[in-house]
Amino acid sequence: LSHTKTRARERESPLQPAIMSSDAKSGKKTASKAAATGSSIPVNTNIIVMDNGGDTIKIGFAGQISPTALVPNCACKPHGVKAIIVGLDTLNIPDINGLVIRRPIDRGYLTNSQLQKDIWAHCIHEVLKVTPEEVRKCWMIMTEPPANFSTSRQEMDRILLEEFGFEGVVYVSGALCAMKAHLWQTKDEDLEGNEEEDANAMEKDDTDKEYVDFNELPPKKHTSKRQRIKWAREAMTGCVLDVGFSFAHASPIFDGKVADHHVKRLNLGGRALTNYLKELVSYRQWNVMDEFALIEDVKVKSVYCQENGDIYEVLKEAKKKIRENKIAVKYVLPDGVNTLRGFLADSVLANDADDASSSESEINEDDDLQTRRRKLKKQKEKATKGAGSMELAPDAQSLVLVNERFMVPEILFHPTDIGLNQCGITELIAQSVHHHEANDSLRDQAVEALMWLNIIVTGGCTKIPGLIERLTREIRQYVPATYSVSVRALEDPISDIFLGLSLLSCTDDSHAPIEDPVQHFCLKHGTKRDEYIVKNSPYKAERISQYDRFESKPLGRVKDMHCNGSS
Repeated sequence: LSHTKTRARERESPLQPAIMSSDAKSGKKTASKAAATGSSIPVNTNIIVMDNGGDTIKIGFAGQISPTALVPNCACKPHGVKAIIVGLDTLNIPDINGLVIRRPIDRGYLTNSQLQKDIWAHCIHEVLKVTPEEVRKCWMIMTEPPANFSTSRQEMDRILLEEFGFEGVVYVSGALCAMKAHLWQTKDEDLEGNEEEDANAMEKDDTDKEYVDFNELPPKKHTSKRQRIKWAREAMTGCVLDVGFSFAHASPIFDGKVADHHVKRLNLGGRALTNYLKELVSYRQWNVMDEFALIEDVKVKSVYCQENGDIYEVLKEAKKKIRENKIAVKYVLPDGVNTLRGFLADSVLANDADDASSSESEINEDDDLQTRRRKLKKQKEKATKGAGSMELAPDAQSLVLVNERFMVPEILFHPTDIGLNQCGITELIAQSVHHHEANDSLRDQAVEALMWLNIIVTGGCTKIPGLIERLTREIRQYVPATYSVSVRALEDPISDIFLGLSLLSCTDDSHAPIEDPVQHFCLKHGTKRDEYIVKNSPYKAERISQYDRFESKPLGRVKDMHCNGSS
């Protein structure tokens, strides 16, 4: 750690980050985000920045703090309509019942190039208002998944450079964008004050002799956890966990470079959670196997993650009767007339009170005239109830969710529950940081210690309530007792990848604006259209073969590239 601290000082980085508060983890805008919004970074309209996610596309220009728009990366066909709706228009579909959705990306990789081209055209020409003539003068900087297939990269090159005619294209790892966004959001925080000594930092170790091997004197005193977190951020070292729509990846980063051969993947994401919830609801209540958009809305509004991980305790609560159950919620299904979007009822017994009083409002033969009039009045009031979109009509169909609420996110931690023979996201991080090729040398120990201190979590699934707290609790069992752990989520897990991508293209390591981003960034790390077309097939074949050997040059850091197998 002392050796790494010296390297960080030589870098003369002005970063002074701090530990994130629990309120900021929930996605709320913090003071650092507000300061970032008022930044004076110039916007370069000659560089288009795009985070091509499996669920949404975040697109804008280089230098923007937030994307111009979040465009759904899909094509939708409403029930009873022949037209195919693409782009932002899909957000305005009135009725989502029976909605058919087609996506160009499957399991994180491009599978339908024609559909993806149409969605990109919508984003570029209609969202950003860039004409085809102006596109030929622009650069495209976009993200791509780890270990992307060479055929997918080749197809993306063909669409962007040949059909759209961009001046050039640069591909960047999403993990590096998350690291850059994390450093930007914490650059104004102070780690010097309120230092709390970590219990592990006070324990003595036996590594003094190994420090001498690095020509460094043993540390005279153990530093606090906050100070070591500062070193990790200044050294641009950590591990990024991206739990997105199609997959989950754990990417270790050291010195601003991604170790490609140690990236670990879990074939679970937001899409798998929605499909699992569809099966549970279809088995127990309604057949909703064709209602992906509807169940996606149910998942977003109702599921949560059990923070302490004690599933047996919460299952005992779920077994109680509905009137005594604190977990059960009622989701009112849209009927296409009164309600066009589903919502959570105020109480799971919203209709039960009416059902209990229905017997009292029934007209009997023995009732006198006054009693009949009173019951008839109650029936009319009950019939008129539910005219508003957020009121529960007496005949409304609904879903009662109990253990589905916490069992659906549980498969991220235990994929074997659904028959997937893979590890959970906590063990995924452990395998990525403490890989099997590591030895017991001081260098590997120092790097691993810094990575445990800077675990960054991003992706849409990060917004599930309780997931970050659960991850922080369970990751401790995989970490050696002598190491400290710090887990932090980005302020906006969905759009902050775009923030990091935008900052990488127009700022340096100290977050200062670059005078000419095209010259110092795009030409240095990207592929020009003229070189791609003139050199034709030999150049393409060489580029693809290099990428298959992990020797291509997608961006590692502004001044460095990815680690290859020999490093």
